[in-house]
Amino acid sequence: MVSVTESVKKGGASKVVGRWSSRFVWAAIIQGLIATILGIILTTALISPLPDMFVEVFLDVPLIGFVELTALQGFGIYIVVGVIAVGLTAWFYYYFEVVMEKTYSGVANILTWIHLVLMNVGVAAASWMMVYAGFIGDLALFPIDQGGMGMTIDQVAEQILAPFLVPIGAMFLVACIGILAGIIGFIITYFKS
Repeated sequence: MVSVTESVKKGGASKVVGRWSSRFVWAAIIQGLIATILGIILTTALISPLPDMFVEVFLDVPLIGFVELTALQGFGIYIVVGVIAVGLTAWFYYYFEVVMEKTYSGVANILTWIHLVLMNVGVAAASWMMVYAGFIGDLALFPIDQGGMGMTIDQVAEQILAPFLVPIGAMFLVACIGILAGIIGFIITYFKS
């Protein structure tokens, strides 16, 4: 039988850690690092001269706010699902592997790999596309003399945001398939003797 846990020696004491919980913790740490870098990039734009231009454009056309919401929602989804949910998932695996002493093997092991990869890739790709579309949409609304494309809100919606709908939806579907695989893996492992 394959061991689901590893004993780690630290300071003379032995500690049990779950193989899958460790992988999901590292995925959450990496996603957290990427979210921090993305947050720094986004906030750097806010402390530059750009906010004054944003305010001017918003006052002229209040409907523009939905473009920013695309970027902010993408970033929020990335933080909540890409970082927090992946970290929380590590605790589920820890509970199964260490507390319940259940072994992930065969189909359940494959489903867990699918869970790890598709959930992380799907959420990251979908949320990053939302951030990108919102950011580019914002820039497109600026007048040409201020470095924008001089587009109207309708042009931005049709030419920039709309083409992202299907790819974003597809990546969320990829994430959901990964999550479903993980749930099936949990159920198989739970009812295994």
